[in-house]
Amino acid sequence: MPGPPRAMAKSAQKGNRRRAWPRWTRPAVKAAILLTPVLVVAGMAASAWQRGTFAETTAALHESLIQTSASAGFAIADVLVEGRTETDPASILRVLGVQRGDPILAVTLSDAKEKLESLPWVASASIERHLPDILFVRLTEREPMAIWQHDRKFTVIDREGRPLADATELARRGNRRIETLPQVVGANAPMQVPKLLAALDNVPALREKVSAASWVGDRRWDLKLKNGVVVKLPEARMQAALRQLAELDAAGQVLDRDIVAIDLRQNDRAVLQTSATAVLPWTEEDNKKKPGKKT
Repeated sequence: MPGPPRAMAKSAQKGNRRRAWPRWTRPAVKAAILLTPVLVVAGMAASAWQRGTFAETTAALHESLIQTSASAGFAIADVLVEGRTETDPASILRVLGVQRGDPILAVTLSDAKEKLESLPWVASASIERHLPDILFVRLTEREPMAIWQHDRKFTVIDREGRPLADATELARRGNRRIETLPQVVGANAPMQVPKLLAALDNVPALREKVSAASWVGDRRWDLKLKNGVVVKLPEARMQAALRQLAELDAAGQVLDRDIVAIDLRQNDRAVLQTSATAVLPWTEEDNKKKPGKKT
């Protein structure tokens, strides 16, 4: 029976071939397979160093790895934004300079944060990678506080006087939020808005009645109230004058009387101008008079 022995011999030869490599060589083979790309890169780097093109080669390798990562699924599928109310979504994508399919690892987060914070409405921003394919942006927007009227233009400004947007354009888009903002007038009014708002914060009862403010002579404010009354504030003691007016109104309802203007520029009194253009002094003693008598 010649067949079986030949088969057994052949099987034995295969077994001998399998055992030709000692067991200790297997880890070495695996290490060689894993280290080959590293050695190739190291060889390229050494060659590049000798040619003086190490930086260029490193950049090329980095770019190649980034592009490869996109093919492996690390590509931008969406940009999620939290905290956006006024910021235009298109402007976010524009400053980030990204689009769907771009390598997500190519986005430099520190640069992206800086670009986002350059947008007018953005006070602060953060950006994160939610791997494999989402960019997550969190915004804190500036609070609109007034509309600055100057040279026939209307600009929304924040509490620091920083321009945020064209008020006319926002109104055209149906933004109802800006309709409640007071107007400020004057070439340098935005720079003075922080002080005015800080002073009005201390007399909230008056602040609710202010509809506009004009920066006069580049040195003081005139306030226009919602009922049409003009309040002339002094240059140096604005806070004290506002408190004085709030006390007079609380005690004698001064602002509900038939007047068109109140001049608070004198230290010891308020001068009231009636609709008949008469100018009358008003002091705290007048509040002790019986109510109902118009002056």
